Amino acid sequence: MRNKTSSPSNTAVPENGAALSKGERTHANLRRHAAAEFARLGYHNTKVSDIVKATGVSQPTFYCYFESKEMAYDDLMIEFRSRLEALTLTFLIEGDAHAEQVFNRVALSFQMLLDFLAEDPDLTQIGFFQPPGCTETKAGLAQWISQNIAKEQRNGLYRQDISAVQMGQCFVGMLDQMARLPGDAHTRKELSIGCARLLCEDIRTGCQKS
Repeated sequence: MRNKTSSPSNTAVPENGAALSKGERTHANLRRHAAAEFARLGYHNTKVSDIVKATGVSQPTFYCYFESKEMAYDDLMIEFRSRLEALTLTFLIEGDAHAEQVFNRVALSFQMLLDFLAEDPDLTQIGFFQPPGCTETKAGLAQWISQNIAKEQRNGLYRQDISAVQMGQCFVGMLDQMARLPGDAHTRKELSIGCARLLCEDIRTGCQKS
């Protein structure tokens, strides 16, 4: 869940360590404050005037970088989803793994996703929790996870009487609820272990299928 007291996220430093030009700083600030305003007001209630006021620039300056509010929003969604997809693809378990290794990898996957969603509350709010962007984001995440699981099923890591699509949807549903809970890195780790236990070890105690 978005921390209501959070300020807009910091601008990323270029990988080559070079200082940003004035135009690059302006573009980054517009994106940062756009994310904050969309998160605060919601997509439909946010106006270009809200974004430029928060950024401290004129409307003509905004239109030098974005043709519309919609383009600024789409730019943020593309970045958020591309980073989320790249992260999710790293969760694929290649080859054989014993039960403890699978459990640890599932727990780590949950933890890394929760950490990712916690690092930029504004971007997460508009990309994962708020409409209209959240629906496409969660559908994409469920698809990427399902693709991983389907490959892992073929490698014999998971049971095959439950579809990979259903498992992926359950994973995203659990993540959605856990990500709404307040807490620090330790809390996110504990939540991740609980989710992994639920997925990998079942919730039954002292019960056997007849």
